[in-house]
Amino acid sequence: MEHLLYYLRYLKIPFSAEVFLHYKIILALLAAVIVLSYVIDFYLSQSVFGPKYRYFLAPGVIVHELAHGFACIFTGAKVTSMSVFAREGGHVRHTKSKIPILGSVIISLAPLIAGIVIIYIISRYLSTAELNVFKYGFGVKAIIKGNVAIIKNLAHFSWKNWLLLYFTISVSVTMLPSRQDLLSAFLPLAVLITAFLIVSKYTHILLPMDSLNLLLFTAMNLLILGAILSIIIFALTNFFRR
Repeated sequence: MEHLLYYLRYLKIPFSAEVFLHYKIILALLAAVIVLSYVIDFYLSQSVFGPKYRYFLAPGVIVHELAHGFACIFTGAKVTSMSVFAREGGHVRHTKSKIPILGSVIISLAPLIAGIVIIYIISRYLSTAELNVFKYGFGVKAIIKGNVAIIKNLAHFSWKNWLLLYFTISVSVTMLPSRQDLLSAFLPLAVLITAFLIVSKYTHILLPMDSLNLLLFTAMNLLILGAILSIIIFALTNFFRR
């Protein structure tokens, strides 16, 4: 980590290198959430659900498109059409946002933000002793112990916790931005991040890390369990196809 800090200082970029290190945990957790979502998406698409597996994920698809829609309203963009289960996939068509730069970022990344928040909220309301992601604390060892304990107790899960897992998988797979979303948000997001880092250097304004860490840690822990279950479904599907 010291070598990274030295290298960033060597580049003489106009923002503080320490800012990168300040957010290293948040960045790592966010990366883990995105990767795990892709893992779940891949294994479910190759399982018994097949190409129509997204119908199984209907709640998440609805959340994805509604997140785009509400983001459009929030940023002053007019929604011209919305589809949830069209053949070509769901979409939200809209006019240009009235908020420059930030508007397109909010609209494009709304499903990801909404998905992480929803997973956290569901875990807070439905989590019990048999599905407690904080039972063993934080850290790599805690994550492993927690998920092993949960898997051992799958047979004893209440219907609420099975519902939690279903919604977690559904929302996590569908919350990822589409290729078009990423293309729309890339340049504005790069501008915003650069501006924030420059401001952070001279004003010492920082994001509320503890809250963000808790939010992302909760989502990541549940996504690990979702990924394990999706791999099990994939393995069973291939076993019975033989």
